[in-house]
Amino acid sequence: MAVSLITLVVSTRSLAGVPERVGLSVLSFVQRGFDSVGTFVSDTVNSIAELRRLERNYDDLLARLETLSTVERSYTDLKRENERLREQLGFKNDSGYAAISAKIIARDPENLYSTFVLDKGSTNGIAKNQAVVAYQDGAEGLVGRVIEVGRTSCVVSPIYDSSAYVAVKLERSRYDGIAVGSGSDEAPIVIRYVKKRAKDEIQYGDLVVTSGMQSLYPPGIGVGRVTMLRDLDYLTSLELDMDPLIDFGRIEYVFVVQRSDGDGAGSAGSDR
Repeated sequence: MAVSLITLVVSTRSLAGVPERVGLSVLSFVQRGFDSVGTFVSDTVNSIAELRRLERNYDDLLARLETLSTVERSYTDLKRENERLREQLGFKNDSGYAAISAKIIARDPENLYSTFVLDKGSTNGIAKNQAVVAYQDGAEGLVGRVIEVGRTSCVVSPIYDSSAYVAVKLERSRYDGIAVGSGSDEAPIVIRYVKKRAKDEIQYGDLVVTSGMQSLYPPGIGVGRVTMLRDLDYLTSLELDMDPLIDFGRIEYVFVVQRSDGDGAGSAGSDR
C-alpha cells in the first residue's frame, strides 16, 4: 500500500517544480543577503566620504569664523580708536592754546615707572620743558612736562614723579599751593604751602588747577581733586592730598603745549 501510494503520487506529478521552488527560495534569500550587504557597504563608503566632506567644510568654516572674528576685533578696535581720535581732535580744536598731538609709544627703560616716550620730537616742534596735557572722559588734565627731546621722539616726566613741582590753585577757594609728586601713580600728590586760614574753605573733591604764575604750565589746566587735608601743628601751612584727574594707566594720546612768544625764557628752566 505504501509503495502504491508513493507510485501514485509520483505518477500524478504533484511534486513537479518542488526542487525549482526550493532552489528559487534559497537563491532569493541569498540574493537579498548580498543586496543587503552591498547596500550596507555602499552606504558605509558614502557615509565615510560624506563625513570627510563635512570635516573639510567644518575646517573651512572654522577658518572663516576665525577670520571673521579677527576682522570683527579689528573693526571694534578701529572704531574705538576712531572715537578716541575724534574726541582728541575735538579737544584740540576747542583748546585755547596751540598744541601738538602725540602718542605714547613706550616707557623709558631707564626709568620705567616715572617717564614715558612720545612719538614726536624736535622735527615736530617739541622742545624741552613744554607742558603735556591729555583729554580723558570729557575733561582736560595735566600730564607732565617734556624733559628730553630727540629728533622724532621725546621723554615726558609725569606730575606724580618725585621731581615734579607744579604751581596750583584751588579753583573754588582760589588759594595757591605747590603740588609735589609722590614718585608713584598709585600714591596721591601732595599740595604744600596752602595758607592755614583756608582750612574752613577747603572741601573734599575740590578741583585743583594750574595757577600759571611763574610756571611753564598754562593757567587753568585741571590737575586733580582734593582727597585729604592735614593741619599739622609743626607746619606753618596746610598739606593736601590730591588724586590726579588723569588715569595714567589708560592714556594713549597726549598734547604738547606750545609756548607763546610772550612766555619768558626763565620759566622754561623752572619746574614751578
